[in-house]
Amino acid sequence: MKTYQNEHITVSVDCSVHLLQQTWTGLPTSENFRDGSLATMALAKRHQVKRWLIDLRQLRLFNPMDIHWFIRQWLPQANPGLLRQARIAIILNDLNQFSKLGADLILRASTTMNDGLTCRYFIDDNDSRQWVLHNS
Repeated sequence: MKTYQNEHITVSVDCSVHLLQQTWTGLPTSENFRDGSLATMALAKRHQVKRWLIDLRQLRLFNPMDIHWFIRQWLPQANPGLLRQARIAIILNDLNQFSKLGADLILRASTTMNDGLTCRYFIDDNDSRQWVLHNS
């Protein structure tokens, strides 16, 4: 299992099933958000990740400037190859969680750039894991 960590994100990759898991906490600084996002991209490319499990239950929210950077810079670097036919499961405490707004903006931009991307929100860790590992 390959990993990256800073004070606001932990990233691990299970190479046997091409699964990348991110766990976000608190209110990430721009530096931690961008470093974590770039490290995630490097791990995903290196290990040909097709399944993403993103845990936002401990996240307070994303900075709008970081969301803008992610959509304008990270996504174009990731597409089309990195997210082609990918499955992304996002875990929230509840479906009205405030941090969901940032995730919605990112997912809308991601699916616009890549129509093969499949995304779903979950409030249960087991359900999200089963769904993301399911071969469609």
